Amino acid sequence: MRIVKAAWRVIATEGIQAASLRRVAAEANCTTGLITHYFVDKNDLVTSAYRQVLDTMIWDATEAIAGEDHVAEKLLAAIEAIEPTRAALKEFTVILINFWAAAAFNPTFAEYCKQDYVRWWDLIRGVVQEGVNRGEFKKDVNVAMLVDLLTLVSDGLGVGMTLTPGHYPRHYRAAIVRQLLAPLLRG
Repeated sequence: MRIVKAAWRVIATEGIQAASLRRVAAEANCTTGLITHYFVDKNDLVTSAYRQVLDTMIWDATEAIAGEDHVAEKLLAAIEAIEPTRAALKEFTVILINFWAAAAFNPTFAEYCKQDYVRWWDLIRGVVQEGVNRGEFKKDVNVAMLVDLLTLVSDGLGVGMTLTPGHYPRHYRAAIVRQLLAPLLRG
């Protein structure tokens, strides 16, 4: 984990292109030989770092969902759980943005991004579908479209909060999600 955390710090502060084995080794205060004992190459290390970020974010969102009773609160909790409101989550968001950018040129990274986007989409879909099944949404709600809107909003908020954190205080972020959901919920 020490090596992965070092990779996170390098990617979050210098970008994915700077995350060479040598640079990560210096950050982790170890040798490149130790890194290559666990990781085949830079791509393997960066992918592992990214996957651990995504696993953590999905786990946090899943836990947040479980702590709420109503669909609107579950969805808001899931989105808030991955927002860069704490230093670690801001670092995670910067890592995601770096990985997404690299995925445009790296087919292996792109495949992981697609798989993980499906994981996030499925998590949100499960909550929306539960809300439909419990009668919290109006009968004519388009589940797929709502899930797309919510995942796009969560991505946009993450990027916006990373670039202009003061523009998105908690009450405003919550209002955005609530306004999106309001016309679709039963009164």
